[in-house]
Amino acid sequence: MASLRDLVASHRYDALAAWAITLGLVVTAGRFLRAGEPDWALFTTLLVAVAVTVPAATRDPAVTVPAELLGVAALPVVVRAAGALPQATPFVAAAGLAVLVAVVLDAFTSLSMTPRFAAVFVVVTTMAAAGTWAVGTFVADAVAGTTFVGGKTELMWDLVVATVVGVGAGVLLDLYFEFSDRVDRLRAAGGGVDAGTADAGADLPGAGRRHTLVVRALQLPLAGIAGVALARGNATLAVNSLGPLAITFLPALLRREYDYAMDAGLVVWITLAATLHAVGALGLYESVGWYDSLTHAFSASIVAGVGYALARSVERHTTAVTFTRGFRATFVVLFVLAVGVAWEILEFASGGLATLLGGEAVLAQYGTTDIVNDLVFNTVGAVLVAGVASAHFESLAARLAGSVGVLVRGGK
Repeated sequence: MASLRDLVASHRYDALAAWAITLGLVVTAGRFLRAGEPDWALFTTLLVAVAVTVPAATRDPAVTVPAELLGVAALPVVVRAAGALPQATPFVAAAGLAVLVAVVLDAFTSLSMTPRFAAVFVVVTTMAAAGTWAVGTFVADAVAGTTFVGGKTELMWDLVVATVVGVGAGVLLDLYFEFSDRVDRLRAAGGGVDAGTADAGADLPGAGRRHTLVVRALQLPLAGIAGVALARGNATLAVNSLGPLAITFLPALLRREYDYAMDAGLVVWITLAATLHAVGALGLYESVGWYDSLTHAFSASIVAGVGYALARSVERHTTAVTFTRGFRATFVVLFVLAVGVAWEILEFASGGLATLLGGEAVLAQYGTTDIVNDLVFNTVGAVLVAGVASAHFESLAARLAGSVGVLVRGGK
C-alpha cells in the first residue's frame, strides 16, 4: 500500500526549489509584519517551520517536502500579499498547510496514512479550521470588541467557501497521487486487508429486554409528534420527526439484513439523540436556550463515534495504516467540526430555499450566536466520545473494516 513518507527523499534540484520557496516565505512573513498583518505573518512562519522540519529532522538539506506541494501551500500567501481574493485565501492556505502536515506526520512519527486517507484528512481539516475560525472570531468580537464577523450571512458564506476549497484540495491531492510521476515509487509498497485484524473485535451483544423497552418508550413520542405533524400538514415538523424516527429503526434493520448486532447502549444513545431533536422541533429550541446545546452535544457524540469507527476501520482494513491514540482522538474532533460545518451549510441552504420558494425553512438557523453555539457544543460531544466513550464504536469499526477500501486506495 502506498505511503506518504516516500515523498520525503533526497533530491538536489527539488531541494533547491523547496529552499527557494522557503526563503520567499521568510521574506513575505516580514512584509506581513510591516503591513500590520500579524495573523498572516504567524501563518507564514508556521509554513516555514513545517518546511524546515524535514531537513532539520534528517540533518540533510537535500531532503525536503516536495517542492510542488510546498509551492501550492505558499501560493495563497503570495496571493494574500498581493491583496487578492480575501475571502477564499485563508481557507486555501489552511488546506495547503494540512497537506504538508500530513506528509510530515507520516514521515517522522509512528502515524502512517495512505494518500487517499490523506486527501480525506485535508478535507476534514480545512472544514474544521473554518469552524474553529468562526468560533474564535466570534469570541474575539465579543471579548475584545473586534469586528471579524460581519453577520450570519457573511459567516455562512465563509463556511461555504471553506468547504468548497477543502473538497477541491482533497480531490486535487488525490489526483496528484494518481497521476504524478514523482509518486510512482509509492506503488511498490504493497498492502491489503489484514485477515488477522479485519475480523477482530466481535460484535457486542444486541439489545437486551430492558434496552428494547427503553428504545420503544423513546420511539412512542417520536411517532406521536410525526402523527401530529402529518395531521396538521406541518412539513417542517414532519421532516424533523419522521427523519429521526426512521433513524431509530436503523439498528434493527442492520441486525436483520446484515446480522450486525449493534452495542445495546449505543442503540439507546442513538434513539435518545433522535428523540431530543424531534421534541426540540416542537418549540423547545426557541423557548429553552440550553436545549439546543444539549441536543447538539448528543447528536455530535454519535457523529464522533462514526468518525472514530471510520478511522479504526481503516486501520483494521490494512497493515499499511497506523494511527496513534492521539491522532484518533484529534481526528474525531476534526471530523465532528467538519460535519458540524456541513450541517450549518444545510441549514443555511434550507433558509435560502425557503426564501426563494416561499414557506418555512425545514432546517432553521437563529443567527450568528446560534451557529457558533452549535459548533461549540458539537465539539463538546466529540471530546466526550474521544475521551471516554470510543469503545462503544469498536464493533462498528470491525464491521466496516471490509468496506473502506475507497479510503485507503493508494492510486493507480
